[in-house]
Amino acid sequence: MIETLPQLTRGRKLAFTAIMLLLMIAAMLAFLELAVRVVFPQPELYPRYRYSERYGHLLPASATIVNQLPGAWRFVYHTNEYGYRVSMPELSSRYDLPNVVVLGDSFTFGTGVNDGEEYPAVLAKQLAAKASIVNLGVGGFGLTQEIRTFYEFGLLFQPAVVVLQFCSNDPDDNFYAKVTTVEDGRLRFHRDQSMGSGLSRLKDWLGGSIVQHSAAYNLVRNRAYKYWEARVVERESVGDRQRKETFYDELLSAFAGDLRRRGIRLLLFDVPGQLASWPGIQSHAEALERGGLLRYLRTEHWFDGVSDYGSPEGHWGAKGHRVVAEQLVGPLRAALPVLTAAQTTP
Repeated sequence: MIETLPQLTRGRKLAFTAIMLLLMIAAMLAFLELAVRVVFPQPELYPRYRYSERYGHLLPASATIVNQLPGAWRFVYHTNEYGYRVSMPELSSRYDLPNVVVLGDSFTFGTGVNDGEEYPAVLAKQLAAKASIVNLGVGGFGLTQEIRTFYEFGLLFQPAVVVLQFCSNDPDDNFYAKVTTVEDGRLRFHRDQSMGSGLSRLKDWLGGSIVQHSAAYNLVRNRAYKYWEARVVERESVGDRQRKETFYDELLSAFAGDLRRRGIRLLLFDVPGQLASWPGIQSHAEALERGGLLRYLRTEHWFDGVSDYGSPEGHWGAKGHRVVAEQLVGPLRAALPVLTAAQTTP
């Protein structure tokens, strides 16, 4: 019995040391979290995107997503059962009004504004008696993901018109998530290979984890992403940009050609000034317009004389979305089929 006492003492010492070490680590983490919140507050998005083999990533379905910089700004986004922003017409075998499917990224989704303030929702109110608007915008989507979204979901709405929004990072996103390619003029869809099963599970877990509320975690994640993005741009050559432009042009040609064969009108517009940063794509869009495959809307003067149209989050604010809707409503009215008296009668 006497011989076991030193062992118990050593065991208690080890346990005490472990507890004290854990308390010190916890105190350091709490101090770091508090310091970041005070000195370098970080924006939060909760829950975040989930992994998808078909698209690379998707928003969580039937979710309330809070995007905020604590103490500065806060926006709430709601998604429907399909993972797209509310509201959306119900799927049906037949529709009383023509549908307009809107494809795009975070600008179309409406990051930085509350529900009902994003330009597709504003358009839905302005065209209520003439058409229904289907917003399939997802933040971070490029043309590869937008095209696949259209064929796997958007076509179910039997659209008369498709609106495609361009952002300057779309050609880059096409290479990160190459889920659509063009082979012999035909669009083909592929499984996303941007991350393995382990990383995808980690992404899904982190996306819904309470860690997303941590300012320290968001600081590390945001800085790491910016560093990675800067390194990618730094290594990019002229040939890389040309390949991205060529790939985007191939996708757009195949998509526009197929829509015309289906009798669906295509309107293309960009976040003002951003298509000009890819002159090869801009000139190709102009050529497609001359060939009657799409209508390219020039946006460089859309915000002339308009002030305070941005959101503190970094995208368009409610005023900006209203301006975009006002610029789109005329071309959309011109592109929509003329309704008969029977169709317009309640």
